[in-house]
Amino acid sequence: MAALYLAQGIPWGFATITLAALLAEQGVDAGTIGQMLAAVVLPWSFKFVGGPLVDGIRLPGGRRRPWILIAQMGMVATLLGLSQGGLGSPDQLTAWLLAHNIFAALQDVATDALAVDVMPERERGRANGIMYGAKYGGTALGGAGLALLIQQFDWSVGTLAQAGVVGAIGAVPLFLREPKPDQLPQSSTTHWISTLGDLLNKRSFWWTLALCLMIGLPSALLTPLANTLFIEQYGWTATSWAVLNGGPGVIAGLVGAVAGGFLVSWYGPGKIGILAAGLHAGTMLIFPLSPELFHDKDVVSLTLVVQSAAAGAVTVGSFTLAMRVAPPALAASCFTALMAMQNLSTTTGYWAADRLPSEPTRAWAIVAGMWLFVGVVSWLADRSGPRGELRTPPAQ
Repeated sequence: MAALYLAQGIPWGFATITLAALLAEQGVDAGTIGQMLAAVVLPWSFKFVGGPLVDGIRLPGGRRRPWILIAQMGMVATLLGLSQGGLGSPDQLTAWLLAHNIFAALQDVATDALAVDVMPERERGRANGIMYGAKYGGTALGGAGLALLIQQFDWSVGTLAQAGVVGAIGAVPLFLREPKPDQLPQSSTTHWISTLGDLLNKRSFWWTLALCLMIGLPSALLTPLANTLFIEQYGWTATSWAVLNGGPGVIAGLVGAVAGGFLVSWYGPGKIGILAAGLHAGTMLIFPLSPELFHDKDVVSLTLVVQSAAAGAVTVGSFTLAMRVAPPALAASCFTALMAMQNLSTTTGYWAADRLPSEPTRAWAIVAGMWLFVGVVSWLADRSGPRGELRTPPAQ
């Protein structure tokens, strides 16, 4: 499953880091970049459509595996189409990326449903950390890796390499083994309705939903402005900015996700969520308090790395909370609906990016406040539901 998350991460890093930086270098404004990124993320906001398909339609070869294979083939085909375009045709790029992410979102639905099927409660924090860490690894390859490859060679070489790697990973599902059909829950429509009613009566579900609707908003709001600000005003090149975000930034996110997964297993997603979100907000407030630090590349790099690690930990905690409230009978439908709300919040942030104040100190202060709110909601979501089984922390 980690390999499948790696395959998701490569095109994601390419679109959100490399492509965004290249367009910013060409003088494309933050609003236009934000709208393109919103179109790319849009299919992930509708993952709830795929949930009932994956839960209710069983194809030959397993409950989840055939859906994963179909999605992987579509991902590779659309990446091959993307490689035939170029930076001079942004509408064509957007169309191919939109098509690709429809298949990537379907792959994610089936992979998440498989994870809910096979993961015991006490292992979910660590497993989510490892899986999401793999997506960060893919984002690093698609961000820093493809940025350097395109700079060294050209667009077609970088994008074809991307398609080749994702295609190779696509062979992994051929070796997946799922639980036997009689080991998986069999649910009637009546049972589904009853389970849904029980779910909607739980406070923990509504707090988790609120968290998912908020968690992607802060970073998405700031990303287009940060791209144009640092490249156009503070002396970064598109490649150096993409390498920072896709290299140290993504590696820090990977470490934060994996370490956060273990910490969530030991201490719970609420505590880790509020501490990590507070750390993220604190490093952002450095800039409104000392605006001259926007010009200091070392400080910018350090804070970006810390923020990436903190965001990884918060996100893994939200995954654990979403898995906790998802009943087995509605595993794919419930969990992927909550994940779709996370992506809807990201889409909303990209669409609204041009409404964020262009003055850096105000923008950074607003987004820091939003991160603090995310931390509080994460804590409330954890406290409002039954506490999951936590592992004992290692002896000091």
